[in-house]
Amino acid sequence: MNTFGMSKIRTEVMRYLSQHPLGATSGQIARDLGATPMTVFRHLQDLEHQQIVVADADTVRHGQRVMYRLDVEARDKALADYAKYLDGA
Repeated sequence: MNTFGMSKIRTEVMRYLSQHPLGATSGQIARDLGATPMTVFRHLQDLEHQQIVVADADTVRHGQRVMYRLDVEARDKALADYAKYLDGA
């Protein structure tokens, strides 16, 4: 994925969520990927902002256990849009 400027950990987070359609917490993802919780959390926040990942919590999160899941339709649309852009469409 470096070809597209995507970091390895971000790719791994999306892949992990793709394989866990019911979702996972940032801690679970970090533990299973061998990454730091803060690194995973930052990527999840960015992906949530881009609407590729959705969280089950309100915008104000005080000590909540937040489950994240991949929005497969949004991911697929983003990939298709990127491919169209690369093709000059």
